Amino acid sequence: MKRITVLLLASLCAWQAAADQQLDYVHAVSTPGEGRLVTIDDYWLLALSHTFEIRLPEHVTQGQKLEIQIKADNVWQSEQFTVNAISIYQDLCRLHRQHPSQDGRFPSDAIYVQPCTSE
Repeated sequence: MKRITVLLLASLCAWQAAADQQLDYVHAVSTPGEGRLVTIDDYWLLALSHTFEIRLPEHVTQGQKLEIQIKADNVWQSEQFTVNAISIYQDLCRLHRQHPSQDGRFPSDAIYVQPCTSE
């Protein structure tokens, strides 16, 4: 009986943590014009990430092809980034290169922007 109670409590805590971080998907956001690009290198069983400081437009919409400035090795360079999905949690936005799967198991490159507001 004690074992079932512990499992039930653990399940409820995990469910509440997932519910607290529920993402909303929006069509457009306002940004401060800067953020972080996190790139994902997926090697089947292993995924590596790299983070870069970036500059981006102050208004972004889903489907937009952005011209972003990336700081790599203390040098700013231009790159295109297509926004296929925008998720928001409180004032943190993620601009996704690929739409995240429903179970979240397939990460892709994303731009993290904070503060950020839905338009």
